Amino acid sequence: MQTNCKRGRLRYMLAGVILCASLTSGSMAQTVRVAASGTWDMANIKLEEARRLALDNAKADALRRAGIPEEFIVVNAATVSDRINGFASYSNSELSGEIVNYRIISDRVENEGSRYFYLVSIEATVKTGRMRRDLEFDAFINGIRQGVYRDGEALEFDIRPTKDCYVHIFWFDASGRGNLVYPNQAEPTERLDSDAVTSFPRTQRYRVRKEDAQAASESVSLLFAFTKKKVPFTNECTFENVQRWIQSIPAHERKVKYNALLVTD
Repeated sequence: MQTNCKRGRLRYMLAGVILCASLTSGSMAQTVRVAASGTWDMANIKLEEARRLALDNAKADALRRAGIPEEFIVVNAATVSDRINGFASYSNSELSGEIVNYRIISDRVENEGSRYFYLVSIEATVKTGRMRRDLEFDAFINGIRQGVYRDGEALEFDIRPTKDCYVHIFWFDASGRGNLVYPNQAEPTERLDSDAVTSFPRTQRYRVRKEDAQAASESVSLLFAFTKKKVPFTNECTFENVQRWIQSIPAHERKVKYNALLVTD
């Protein structure tokens, strides 16, 4: 394999998700088609995970090739927690580039000596422009500790939104398994009033759980999706489904928040 090719591929290894800052205020939305590629080192990682990360890098490359400004944040998406954190930041930014659809042209494993890489090439349709956001719409979450929780410990917090809204609360463990914490059968969706403090849980106890019994500690993630309108989430609770559901809501009608917890025995 040629040396210059190696440098080109390895350049994307640490990129996960591109979060673009903004376009100029006069930018108009437009759609462009681009060819892009991404790669990921397969050392100490499963084949499917390497493929997903290489595809994430290909999508990031597609945004760059579509002419998105180089003012961006690169998130290492090697862990579920990082992916969720990056998505929350991305959802609240003035999104200047969005992949409308894509198709995989090729995906394969290649080696450079004793090292193996997963390489994905795609053709993508990218929409560029400034998203309309409501900068006055926010929500403040208090009571979730930044430190360590014990397995089985109660989880309690308060929410104060700046505008009337509804909230969905999702829980993801370190392996990516998800669960819809609120609303639930015992706690149906209720409107959160502007500037009013609402305490959670509403009627039942929330307990922090460590799913990996072999690990001494586990990183878990809470994702809060605030929406001005009541928009039910009805799909299987995977991170990809939650992503698609949130992105289907207009940017000026949503706010996404994220909390990471460390759970020990």
